[in-house]
Order: sequence, then C-alpha cells, then structure tokens
Amino acid sequence: MIERDKKYYLAGPMSGRPQYNIPMFDAVASLLRAEGYDIVSPAEMDSETIREIALADSVADGKGRMVEKDGTVHTWGDFLKRDVKIVADVVDGIIYLPGWEKSRGARLEGFVAACSGKPIFEYNPYSGDVVEVSYLHLGNTITDYISQHAI
Repeated sequence: MIERDKKYYLAGPMSGRPQYNIPMFDAVASLLRAEGYDIVSPAEMDSETIREIALADSVADGKGRMVEKDGTVHTWGDFLKRDVKIVADVVDGIIYLPGWEKSRGARLEGFVAACSGKPIFEYNPYSGDVVEVSYLHLGNTITDYISQHAI
C-alpha cells in the first residue's frame, strides 16, 4: 500500500514520446502532490536549457544528445545514471506512469527498486488510483523484453 509519508520516484516512458512525455510527468506529479505524496520527477531535475530542448522535441527518440548552453553534452545514459542512483539511494519506492512496460529506462528503474526491496506502484490516469505492481509482473515484463531482443 502506498504511504503518504514516503518519497516516490515517477518512472515512465520519455524516449519515443513527444516532448519526452514531460507534460504527463508534470501533470501526474502535480496531482499526486495535491493528494499529499512526496514526488521526485525526472522531468523536473534537468536544467532549464535541457527542459526547453525536450519540450521543443516533437519526436523524442532518446538516441540524440542534448547540449547545454555551456557545451556540456548529456546522453540517454547520463540521465539514466542519475535516475537509477535516485531510485537506489533517495526514494522509498517508484510510481509508474502509463506505458512503462515499453520503456527501457523505466523497466531498469523498476528492477533497481525491486533489487532494493522497494515497492513499485502504477498510476491509473483514468481513475487516479495508485496500485501496487507485483515483482512477478515486473519480472515478466523484463523477461519478455529480453526474449524479444535477444541476439
């Protein structure tokens, strides 16, 4: 069961979504905070420049690089490294957004949460409910991905 006195990380698809799905992350973070949850959203952790680039992107493929005004280059791996560390060290659990099953990063974040013994939940945008995701479902999703992409 989700607890209001814990800190939760929002995880979900960003690559492959217009504007890196930032509007969805922002809306759900706002709704959950209004209900009293402490939310950490990766969509809010980037610099203003990176956020502007992401919001201007109509087809975010996750393969490009984002460049700060000072020339600092960020890759998909850079963002994922930051986010996995937060899941492992900072939050008490994660809340998945719709479409997480098809997101490489969200699946990895869930795996890290599971390995850390942290609960995983899923947000339903139609009902507003937050329900627990079983480790078995997460494992099956990861296994399905591996079997479809194995060499």
